[in-house]
Amino acid sequence: MIRSVFDFDNELHQMNEEELRSLLRELYLRTDMAMSNKNEDAQINWFAEKQQQLFSRLSEDRRLRERERPLPDLRHADELHIAIGEAPLGSIKVAMGNFPGRSGRCFFSLNDYYAMGPLGDLEDEIVLQRRHLWLLDRLYLTEHGSYLLQGLKQLKCLKPFMTSISNNTKVIIWYANNGHERTGMLYALYLLRHCKSPITLMDTTVLYRAMFNASEQQVLPLGEMMTDQLSMMWEQGMVAKWLSFEQRSLMEQEWLELASQSGTLRLMKNDAVHSVPENSLDEFILQQVKRLAAERAVGEFINGARVVGEVMGNLTQAVGDSFIEYRVRQLVLMGKLDLEGSPRAMRFYRVRLTGEG
Repeated sequence: MIRSVFDFDNELHQMNEEELRSLLRELYLRTDMAMSNKNEDAQINWFAEKQQQLFSRLSEDRRLRERERPLPDLRHADELHIAIGEAPLGSIKVAMGNFPGRSGRCFFSLNDYYAMGPLGDLEDEIVLQRRHLWLLDRLYLTEHGSYLLQGLKQLKCLKPFMTSISNNTKVIIWYANNGHERTGMLYALYLLRHCKSPITLMDTTVLYRAMFNASEQQVLPLGEMMTDQLSMMWEQGMVAKWLSFEQRSLMEQEWLELASQSGTLRLMKNDAVHSVPENSLDEFILQQVKRLAAERAVGEFINGARVVGEVMGNLTQAVGDSFIEYRVRQLVLMGKLDLEGSPRAMRFYRVRLTGEG
């Protein structure tokens, strides 16, 4: 029985999406009925009006989320700093806050999960939509479905924005040398293929290893680097040479070759990014489950979030927890893992190797 807001909150956490939709639908219908048949009780009428305002606000909030994020005003931009994702871009903004020339500096990010999904000619809206639907189908049940809220609008604006850059604006592309960020960097360069602006690359992986004595195996995503480290990298990178026409042409060709590959997962090998089949990490995931199982009683289930975290902690590739969690669910469907609980989000279920029970 629900006796308090805490009881109600507990019920909400246990509901699936259809149950939540049904609850909201029922509340709306009752509110609409109360508004249609005005009651003599002023308090009931007041409550119904407040409920109706609440539903109207839900609709308005959704429309606000769907609006395109404002694009930087490049009319007076001396520098445009591009990152692959909002989190890396936020770190770069903070890191460069104390450098001179703030008024002429703009920032922009390419927001997509470039480590996964089909590529192809992403300037073609049909191809872009096909990719978006592929990701929708696989990320929908994860806790990172925020990708879906941005819709296609932000992705469609990339080409017109990149082609609007003035030839007088210096372009700096920041990226870590992992499958996600390198793919995004190559796509950005391809979009800039007709741009005559000077372009330089801030390869934070190379700079991190050189400046902080990191091992060759250590490849931190840009968003996980400290802002003071990024500031030092910028001081070092300010003397970096602009890309030559030949270098840009080679990287544009690298994008075309990568985009034509059939694999839907991008991994790094020998400092180059390759498209591979989406099940390429399945065996590694199973190895991590087996290792965790060895620390537990025979047949004990392991929390899904723990499995994903263990894989992420031991994987040198940057593919994101969304993809790992998707492959865990696929391994359940393939009969290689047993499931206990509800797979609507990783914290709601547990897994074990099939046959361990």
